[in-house]
Amino acid sequence: MEWVILSITSISFGWYLYLFYNGSNYLKNRDIDSQHFFINSTKVTIVIPFRDATEELLLWLNAFEKVKYAENAEILLINDGSVNSLLKLRKRIPLYPNVRLIDRSHQGKKKAIEVGVNLASHDIIICTDADTVPQQNWIAGILACFTSDQVQMVCGRVIPSGGYWLAQIDFLALMAASEVLIKKKLPVMCSGSHMAFRKSAFKAVEGYTGYLHFKSGDDVILLHKIKNHFGSQSIGFNDFTQASVQTPMPDTVGRFLSQRQRWGGKAVFYRDGLSISLAVVVLICALMTYGSFPVFWHNAWALGISVILIAAKILTDVVLIKSYANEMSVPVKSTQLALAVLLYPAYIAIVFMRILVNPNPRW
Repeated sequence: MEWVILSITSISFGWYLYLFYNGSNYLKNRDIDSQHFFINSTKVTIVIPFRDATEELLLWLNAFEKVKYAENAEILLINDGSVNSLLKLRKRIPLYPNVRLIDRSHQGKKKAIEVGVNLASHDIIICTDADTVPQQNWIAGILACFTSDQVQMVCGRVIPSGGYWLAQIDFLALMAASEVLIKKKLPVMCSGSHMAFRKSAFKAVEGYTGYLHFKSGDDVILLHKIKNHFGSQSIGFNDFTQASVQTPMPDTVGRFLSQRQRWGGKAVFYRDGLSISLAVVVLICALMTYGSFPVFWHNAWALGISVILIAAKILTDVVLIKSYANEMSVPVKSTQLALAVLLYPAYIAIVFMRILVNPNPRW
């Protein structure tokens, strides 16, 4: 039995290392360079679904004024059943002729996005969250990706801001892994804070039909539907300088675990072998990081192999996270990074158990 477990462990760690050992190279090699960056008059529609986020949207509108090509954007704010007053926001909107506020009943984020897509005047649609802050080249970088007719969806970089330090480091790891996989033409996940797609592609895959009853997964569901319909080459990545968005992190352990529960629950949407296999591999690697010691304690040879694989994975993760942090100019303390890597297997197990209990927590 030990050899069966060792074989499964070795295959899992080996495949993980194969995917990410050179990940830092993919982060440094940009898909978009200055040669692809030019004046672009293409019109876009920005869809922001929100609920009770007046102050966040006021800050977003201020930040958006500094974004290049902001004048080419139609902005649709989709109110998904806010309870708190939107008076301040309603008073502010008339100052922006390209901004519209659409009120809808509490039907969920995916339905709110569908409403925005149906009302959009332009084919290229950008989705983001109300609590983000876009950088100046955000729209320009996205449009540069869409210069290829083959590209139907664009994902992009997201910078974690504030919050609990473990949440920041874990988010850096997730975003780094997402970018590496997309650039390897193996798209599995992305962030709904920074994604764009062609309206025609959204219609071709019938939007979120069949998945509206799930509270989460607006980003991953659409990524997989477009990938399955148009192929992996249809997913582009916006990695241009100053083209990211910034998003706040959870400020407590409880909120951090709840957020990861929502995100981890997206794995139920996976239909292709690669994505399902990767989810299983990540779980096995997490469990066997510490599980190898009691399992192989009486087999020095097997334990030695496990320790080497675990050390190689830890080194790979550290290099990948540090590389992404440097790209995003996010300071990461070495002590916190080391502690995060050591804690990772524990909170992955906790999140996994929470997902088993409730795979579809509320948005």
